[in-house]
Amino acid sequence: MADYDVDTLLHTIFNTDEQNTWKSSEKIQLVAKELEKLKSDTISFLQDSDYDVAAILSESNELCVESGALVQEMEACYQEIEQETMTDILKAIEKQNRLAKEAETVNFAINLIFDVVQCGNYVKEFEAGREDHSFGRSVEAVYNLLQHIETSSEGFKSLDLYASTKENGELILQSLQHDLYIVWDRMIAYTAKSGAKKTTVTITLNLEESLTVVDVLNALNKCKKLMDKVKEVSQFLLKDVLEPIIHYDCTVFAETDESMTVTINHKQKNPPYNAVIANLRLLFHYLSNKLNIEFDCHFTLMTLIGETIAVEFSDMLIKDCLLDTIPNNLNDLQTYGRITSEIEDFQQFLVVVKFFPNDKYTLLHYMQDIDMLFATKSSQYFLETARSIMMKDLSVTMSIGVESIPEDTEAPTGSTFDKTAEEALKVLEETIPKSLFYFPRCMISKTAQELLDLVHIMMEQAVQCSDAVAKKLYITTRLVFELYEAVVPYHHENYLHTIPQYVALFHNNCMYLAHHLQTFGDKWQVLAESRRHPLGFADRAPPLRALAAHHLAQHMQQQRNQILDNIRSSDLNCMVMKDVLGENAEAAVRQCLRQLHLLKNVWIGVFPANVFTRLMATLVNMFVEELIHRVCTVEDISMEMATQLTDMYSLVVQKAPQLFQKPSDVEEHVKSWIKLQELIFVLGGSLKDIDNHWNDGKGPLAIHFNTEELRSLIKALFQNTQFRANLLSKIK
Repeated sequence: MADYDVDTLLHTIFNTDEQNTWKSSEKIQLVAKELEKLKSDTISFLQDSDYDVAAILSESNELCVESGALVQEMEACYQEIEQETMTDILKAIEKQNRLAKEAETVNFAINLIFDVVQCGNYVKEFEAGREDHSFGRSVEAVYNLLQHIETSSEGFKSLDLYASTKENGELILQSLQHDLYIVWDRMIAYTAKSGAKKTTVTITLNLEESLTVVDVLNALNKCKKLMDKVKEVSQFLLKDVLEPIIHYDCTVFAETDESMTVTINHKQKNPPYNAVIANLRLLFHYLSNKLNIEFDCHFTLMTLIGETIAVEFSDMLIKDCLLDTIPNNLNDLQTYGRITSEIEDFQQFLVVVKFFPNDKYTLLHYMQDIDMLFATKSSQYFLETARSIMMKDLSVTMSIGVESIPEDTEAPTGSTFDKTAEEALKVLEETIPKSLFYFPRCMISKTAQELLDLVHIMMEQAVQCSDAVAKKLYITTRLVFELYEAVVPYHHENYLHTIPQYVALFHNNCMYLAHHLQTFGDKWQVLAESRRHPLGFADRAPPLRALAAHHLAQHMQQQRNQILDNIRSSDLNCMVMKDVLGENAEAAVRQCLRQLHLLKNVWIGVFPANVFTRLMATLVNMFVEELIHRVCTVEDISMEMATQLTDMYSLVVQKAPQLFQKPSDVEEHVKSWIKLQELIFVLGGSLKDIDNHWNDGKGPLAIHFNTEELRSLIKALFQNTQFRANLLSKIK
């Protein structure tokens, strides 16, 4: 039968193109006709089919009849089982339950009897161990007895035998442990006698490789107390023996085969690594000979001690001893392999004596960070060295610098520079003063040169190292100058406040270091072209110069205050209502001159010549201005006082040029110097002489005095006469 397309048929019957003009009666006839056709096709298909439908239906009916007969037979069997067999089954179950209860009772009794018998066996085993003087057998028997009664069968703990057995077993075990501790203390004994200067530690090991020792160790291990005793011994060795050997100078001496003495000298700290390793070898050799007794599956006391403290010991040895062996310079670092070989040999020795396991703990794992450790060690060493240099005496001096700047040399012929480069160099030469590259002749502290040599060494080492180490050393070099700014003013504070020479030297030191820092980085940048970070030090120069200027200005203010105090504590400070000055006036002037002369003796040759001249000129000018001010502010000066002032000020004019390297420097650099001379002229001259020096506002008096100062002087020195009035009328 071909496939039947219903959709196509419906589409044909109900054609949408008719636009609702068809009638339902017509369509019903078409559908009925199509149904009849389908029925006819179905009958033909069944007739032509290979299957005998009637036979199949008949066979199915027969199967239904047989199934019904089987169901009835099964129901009959079920009823028979319910009525006859179930009674027998119930009786069998009841009998089985009775037999099970009887078996449970028998098993309960058997288990109790077994536990009692087993306890008796353990007691017999304990008695046998005690008769044989075997701690191991005795402890094992008691320990097993206590363990057995705790895991005994049901009902055993209700017996009186349980309580008495447990109590007696615990007492016996405690007694055995006490006896084992006594034997242990005889086998392993140690004492420490502390004194003010030294501590003496004595270790006595009465251990022989015999059955008795093994028996004791096994017994302690069986009762779970061996590790407690091992931890006690281990902590004693670590805290009282190994740690002092690492940190202090010690003497390790084996007095006998059983006894060893460790003498710790408290005053001598941080011994060299080879002395530490030598002492540790002696100690571990002695311990290995006594403590490597095998027991309980090849365990030894030495391995147990190693498992307890090996990690802490190796960490302490590395941190407090082996790290100190790392060198602080490249030359020693290149030969550091000799030291690592010794350390590796010592590590292998610890493995041989069974203190270190074969596959654990290495004393050389710090070598993985050797570069950074070397950088840290070098930085620490250089900073400590720099600090020690900074704390040295500043008065130990040396001469440096040039007297004068060398003349320009002729440019070399056949220059390889192109025209643009030559023009740039010419502009650079015209812009930057040549004096920038030269330091003037002066005195500095030798410590400043030592410090500069030290940072040269640091940078030489930095450019030869890896980038990480170089960066660390470069930063440390910069820190040296920051440290200088902090340490030197603080450490030498008292001297810088009281001794002029120290101020001068400190000023020169700072300026000298700042001078070199301007180009210090450029010297090393060429050698470190591969570095990613620039090497610059120019930014450290201004703080050093500022520090030098600050302390010099502070000291100059101190000198100024001393000069002013000398003058203001004399009669020069109060000349009103006095006809004659006291002797303290001239004494104050002389004291000021002595003070300046002392500064000259201290500073000349120390400061550069131009700096010395400016400093001395500043102080002399301040001194002269104060002297002038004292006279110009007085309303009345007697003839006797004028004579005194003339003599005193003439003394200043006579002595002051001697304060300079060249007498002519006083006129060139002291601004009020001519004014002082004119003041002396006014004090000793007449009105006519003053009129001539005024010269209608064109003379020297007009140049150095203002009209108010000169009028005040004339009124104070001369009586009110017509000539004075005429002169005052001219000075306007």
